[in-house]
Amino acid sequence: MSLVNDKGSPRSLQKAVGPSEVGGCRRRVWHRLLGSQPTNTDTLGMAAWMGTAIHTAIERNMKRKDDPFNPRYLLELEVEYGGMRGHVDCYDTQGFEVIDWKTITKKKTSAFPSSQQRTQVQIYGYLLENTGRRVDTVTLVGLPRDGNELDIKIHSEPYDAGIALDGLKWLREIEQNLDVIPEPEMPKRFCRDYCQYYDATGDVGCPSAG
Repeated sequence: MSLVNDKGSPRSLQKAVGPSEVGGCRRRVWHRLLGSQPTNTDTLGMAAWMGTAIHTAIERNMKRKDDPFNPRYLLELEVEYGGMRGHVDCYDTQGFEVIDWKTITKKKTSAFPSSQQRTQVQIYGYLLENTGRRVDTVTLVGLPRDGNELDIKIHSEPYDAGIALDGLKWLREIEQNLDVIPEPEMPKRFCRDYCQYYDATGDVGCPSAG
């Protein structure tokens, strides 16, 4: 068993479709909703393992610097509304800001954040708003695994419930059409290494988009 994996973490063991998957690969979400058995159990896990480690280090550092009796920052906050559950990396109770940490690589900073990541953090804002918390801003922080502080990329935008609702509509459309198999969307090089439903034959899982 490899020590460099994230397969035993709470995030990796999550069964329901979460905010991070909304707006991503329809075929993968379709398999998740059906409860399909994984067909690719040898996926790469180092990036996820490093991401978990970085999240943990940030959380410990922020807790150490925050007021233990009246914390400004709520970390790893679990929130649920309308059947959607999410774990918010950080909520600023004074700035009314949702902050989500993402581990990336330097060569991908120009493509950060993706529309899927923007939808994810807006859904976090939507869940928080509907459970009684004010949200003004949502922020994505890109932390390059192969860089330093100067390479960090920060994207902030106003909270927009419309973006979150569009994402949830996307998910509902898949839920309501489970008898229709979505076409593969991701390339083989990604699916082979990172998707648990990849199946080169296409007989059981997803053959990828080629």
